[in-house]
Amino acid sequence: MQEPLDKIRAGRLRPESIHVRILIPDTTAPLAIPCRADDLTDSPEFRARATAIMHRHVGAIVDTVNELGSLGLIKEARATVRVHHAAPLFKLYIINNEETFFGFYPVREHVLTFGETPTPIYDLMGKDAILFHHSTTEDDTSTGSQYVEQARTWFDSMWNTVSAEFTP
Repeated sequence: MQEPLDKIRAGRLRPESIHVRILIPDTTAPLAIPCRADDLTDSPEFRARATAIMHRHVGAIVDTVNELGSLGLIKEARATVRVHHAAPLFKLYIINNEETFFGFYPVREHVLTFGETPTPIYDLMGKDAILFHHSTTEDDTSTGSQYVEQARTWFDSMWNTVSAEFTP
């Protein structure tokens, strides 16, 4: 996400507007995954760590989008964030309702230390997700066109029904 925003700032991309909607899990509430590896229960320490990481990343995107608007590099710049209570099993990017990038988060065990206590955690590895690209074509019955449409439909349904405004 940061790369195209940097290209806008450098003048290599010149969109008239940018509207970013970010839908993320509510890490302040227990989720099925991530969880402790020994008994599959919630780890409040892990959630606190995940919440701090998420706030840092989401905040950077929102700040960058707002800055592009305030610098006059884009006529209209808006970033909106909402949260939901489902486990984050994949990442999905939808660009201009014409392209999607989708990847599953693999689940891996690793040990994190909270205080002085090493804790084995089953975690979702977002950075290890391989993204698959789909795009629309002139044929609205093509697999790519249908995939983009269904991804947008899913996103909008989550956004409009079971998500809530993100408050950092």
